[in-house]
Amino acid sequence: KKEAAPKKEAAPKKEAAPKKEAKGDKKGKDAAGAEASPPSAEDLEKKRKDKLKKVIKEGGKRGVEIEGAADMGGLQFFCTSMETPEGDLELLVESMTAMNAKSDPTEEERKGGSGHIGKMIFSAGTEHLAVVAYVPEEKQSALSCEEWLTAVLKSQGGEVKQAAKDVSTGIVKANPDKGVFPLKIREPMILEANNFLRKLGLFPEDNGDSDDEYVFGDDDFPSM
Repeated sequence: KKEAAPKKEAAPKKEAAPKKEAKGDKKGKDAAGAEASPPSAEDLEKKRKDKLKKVIKEGGKRGVEIEGAADMGGLQFFCTSMETPEGDLELLVESMTAMNAKSDPTEEERKGGSGHIGKMIFSAGTEHLAVVAYVPEEKQSALSCEEWLTAVLKSQGGEVKQAAKDVSTGIVKANPDKGVFPLKIREPMILEANNFLRKLGLFPEDNGDSDDEYVFGDDDFPSM
């Protein structure tokens, strides 16, 4: 009986330790290997395509909403913010294209349909605020797309990236030292865009009420 006790103690010590360590080592190596490998060009392209799909879907849906809201309020122009592009100017242009696409009445879910309504859309990223302005052909005699965008960008020290009669684009770079943050300046710039239109008689006058009813997607604006 006295001899049996040390044998029982020795056996589990020898067996247990090395097996557990070996498994742990393998896991550690696998995890490290996975973390070290950067995303491939294919992965990045797939991610971009997936993002584009979401941008087009959001733009198409917002186009329908803008058409309904503008028609109800008798508006010729509409200013709003878009979340999905996250400040990517190229994707924001795609968003505008999706808004303006002709609606297909045979489709179960309507998309676009707001090509007859002038728009300025904004999207905040970490490094800058992207802005895209659109003026349909029939309204270009009343409003210069380039002038409209330039005036709005100038209010926050932004720059025009591309100017044309129908679509113009620009950005406002973030500047923490001067208190310029993309999310913070987005709403004031939407109001600036509306006020520019008011001066030309292209937007309803402010009767003391806030512009909230004309700024689509108030929920998009975080309380800061």
